[in-house]
Amino acid sequence: EPGSPLADNDGYRTDVIELVRRIGCPILRWPGGNFASNYHWEDGVGPRDKRPVRIDVAWLSEERNEFGTDEFMDYCRRVGAEPYICVNLGTGTLDEAIHWLEYCNGNGRSTYANLRRAYGHPEPYGVRYWGIGNETFGWWQVGHTTARDYASKLREYAKCMKAVDPSIKIIAVGADDPFWDWE
Repeated sequence: EPGSPLADNDGYRTDVIELVRRIGCPILRWPGGNFASNYHWEDGVGPRDKRPVRIDVAWLSEERNEFGTDEFMDYCRRVGAEPYICVNLGTGTLDEAIHWLEYCNGNGRSTYANLRRAYGHPEPYGVRYWGIGNETFGWWQVGHTTARDYASKLREYAKCMKAVDPSIKIIAVGADDPFWDWE
């Protein structure tokens, strides 16, 4: 929170940054948890005072979108972690995922690469790791689906996202106990 005695001028807690650096976190995933399944990345870019406030249907709270893609990339740089982005498979779309990838990794003249530049980030972020959905096996998850339907979506997302940037690594959802039967 900007203005906090524990935070720097950008609102990051300096004690937390130092601890994350010290443990050597190699990869940092965002957005995380159930929040990922109804997060729309375009709400979290551009001037913070112009970002919309949305209802987070997973947690039934308001999301002010003060921490978005550019802040996440900055945070990863500060702590020395490689970014891993989890796309919204709950209320999101394939187009939205592709546009986010263009925003992060585009080096051409696409609308979303240009949008990143317009917001003060001229160089592509080069995000390698892209997760497709979060815990889609769980009944509590926005966008809950069967493993068969998830696999079908996963294939389509992977095909289209790799067409935009063949260097990325696609990460699939996996279930754990007691949801092994989902897989």
